[in-house]
Amino acid sequence: MGKLPLLLLSMLSASGIAPGADYAELPGGAFRSAIRYEENAGNLTVAPFLMMKAPVSNRQFLSFVERNPQWRRDQAPALLAGGGYLSHWHAGDDPGAAADEAVVQVSWYAAAAYCKEQGARLPTWTEWEYAAAADGSRLDARHDAAWRARWLHDGTANAMDAGAQPGANAHGVSGLHGRNWEWTDDYASLLGAPDRRSGDDGDRLKFCGATALSFNDRENYAVLKRIALLSALQPANTLGNLGFRCARSSQ
Repeated sequence: MGKLPLLLLSMLSASGIAPGADYAELPGGAFRSAIRYEENAGNLTVAPFLMMKAPVSNRQFLSFVERNPQWRRDQAPALLAGGGYLSHWHAGDDPGAAADEAVVQVSWYAAAAYCKEQGARLPTWTEWEYAAAADGSRLDARHDAAWRARWLHDGTANAMDAGAQPGANAHGVSGLHGRNWEWTDDYASLLGAPDRRSGDDGDRLKFCGATALSFNDRENYAVLKRIALLSALQPANTLGNLGFRCARSSQ
């Protein structure tokens, strides 16, 4: 996460609270990422891990804020949470009628703090991509062009409505392809972009256009849009369609 001042590190410290959310166990295994890594051309081995079956809700995040008032929208430092942080809530301690919907307008710092308090962490991009590759019956449905096209939200007759979301996928995880996108732990390192959390100066991205050479499947436009968005964000940024869920390494 980089070298933050001691005050900021204390805000991200774990409290030892055991995860209370419902987690799915994902087996891991051989996986071909959409990103072409220099060492392995995207061919990876994903270790077994656990992921929340649903994204963190406004109600769950409110409980976190009540235990950690430094993360109220009227108290969180601007360095850790931009002006849009929890701006959709009625008040600093009231998410309103959408309490059971997925929380959005949360910065990376706040999301990381929430997961750490729960004895968990944000998933890596590869873990998220691995989980999101599954449909209701297949662990990897990415070869199915019709299935992929459902997530483009381009307004065509074949596109899924932005608010629609089917049931849990083959891993038992849901909400990965709904209206909201989600933070990952290593979002700023995608495509060799500068890691603004650690001070990475972006030397891996040597020239403009290098990102175009970094995808194994350049026709998977939904993935390309997601990576482009995440790579462009600062960790204090918030968006009205960006939430998160937590993960844990298998013991």
